[in-house]
Amino acid sequence: MQFKKLNRDGAENVFRTVLNVEGATITTGRAVSIKPTGVSNDGISAVIANAAADYPGFVGIATQDIANNDYGLIQTSGFVQSVYLSQEVGSLTVNAGDPMVPSGLGGFASAAPTYANSGFKYVIAASNIPLVMSAATFASGLIKML
Repeated sequence: MQFKKLNRDGAENVFRTVLNVEGATITTGRAVSIKPTGVSNDGISAVIANAAADYPGFVGIATQDIANNDYGLIQTSGFVQSVYLSQEVGSLTVNAGDPMVPSGLGGFASAAPTYANSGFKYVIAASNIPLVMSAATFASGLIKML
């Protein structure tokens, strides 16, 4: 793990390394989950959190593109510059401070976050948020992990 201490230039952030076993590139801003391999969990194999079975294993957001079968850095806590917001059915409004949880397509949504199912791990929308989201887009966020 890597820790960025509080300073006058930014917030405290925590990062960790994962091994991409998705079968495709995990791109910057995508929700990442630790994935069991076979019958056990090695604590490093990761996938895009793009299915309901992946959500409980949510550990952070990719800070860089991570090629399949390669190691890369994800952010597990703190302020994130690039968070992928998934398109949901229809248009919805996302405001600064809205909680977002992993959703289909490997991003985040806030249409109706289910906190009980999130394990209290989610992202709070921060800035650069579109006025009305009718297509997938990016914003910044704050990862809240308990």
